[in-house]
Amino acid sequence: MTRIALSVACAAIIVAQGSAQPPKAPALPPINPAQARLDQTLGGLDGPCYALVAGENAEILIAAGERGTLLAWPRSTWMGVRVGEKAPDVVPGHDGPITALAWGNKDWLASAAADRKIRLWAMPAHEVKHTLETGELVRALAISPDGKRLAAGDDSNVIHQFDTATGKPTGKLAGHSDWITSLAFSSDGTRLVSGGLDGQLLLWDVAASKKLRDLQIRTPPVANAPPPPPMAITAVAFRADGKMLAAGTSAGTIHFVNPEDGKLMRSTATPHNGAVTGLAFHPGGTVLASCSKDRTVKLWDVNGGGQLVNLDGHTAWVQGVTFLERGTRLATAGADQTVRVWDLTPKK
Repeated sequence: MTRIALSVACAAIIVAQGSAQPPKAPALPPINPAQARLDQTLGGLDGPCYALVAGENAEILIAAGERGTLLAWPRSTWMGVRVGEKAPDVVPGHDGPITALAWGNKDWLASAAADRKIRLWAMPAHEVKHTLETGELVRALAISPDGKRLAAGDDSNVIHQFDTATGKPTGKLAGHSDWITSLAFSSDGTRLVSGGLDGQLLLWDVAASKKLRDLQIRTPPVANAPPPPPMAITAVAFRADGKMLAAGTSAGTIHFVNPEDGKLMRSTATPHNGAVTGLAFHPGGTVLASCSKDRTVKLWDVNGGGQLVNLDGHTAWVQGVTFLERGTRLATAGADQTVRVWDLTPKK
């Protein structure tokens, strides 16, 4: 082959490689939120539940609460394969009620409790790798999707960042004027959203430790009256595409915010009758799940803000909500000492 022909062939290969597209993720299974129904009720909790997370890659669902233990169920249980084996594995965790859980990827789980300790667990072995402290009670945790960064919001109104591999602190984010109650990373791990009792919804550049923007969500103003105080932000969630945030408040309202400009996009038409305690976007991004102290779980149309369905069944406040099985199941947990798994697939 001549030099010219060889050069042309190499150039063709380079162009072909450069234009190759990464394989698309498989399409998500279909769901029909309006037909959501209770599929499994998992008991065995040793007290009221204050947090719920799922490691879908590790196929484990974990609840935690008043007794300071981690309660874990494998996929075979929440999918009903082992109907007679619904008791969880119980792992001692803290000397006091667990206030927050976070799971970034299959390798790391974080828990915080009233003993003012944060534990980083290697999963799925439930092995404590690091015990951390901020000096204050931590009420909110988040782990970046790649599992490399932990964020912890405490009662000093500061967000502490840690390297999960070493357990060493990597910086602080200061901007709130009251307790931090909720945290969530964007899917690429570059941004963090935080909500607090001060009513502030703050967006951060985590690598630069810099606040990008803030938005105070207030009730509509009344003519000839002073501006109403900001409503406490009690739950936050980042949509997978990074183009929408959801914020739940102590008044039961849920607001959708554009993270690019910090502007309010829309709010849910009807609020919960109690504080919103948890939020989770469906992986497809068109549905939002919320839970509340009013004992209910609701599914919302993200694009219009309307309620799709109200899931009744819990007999006390609901404190945790997370999607399972690529969005075909929804798990919820509450003070009634149960975890409930809802089926969102279309009825045949």
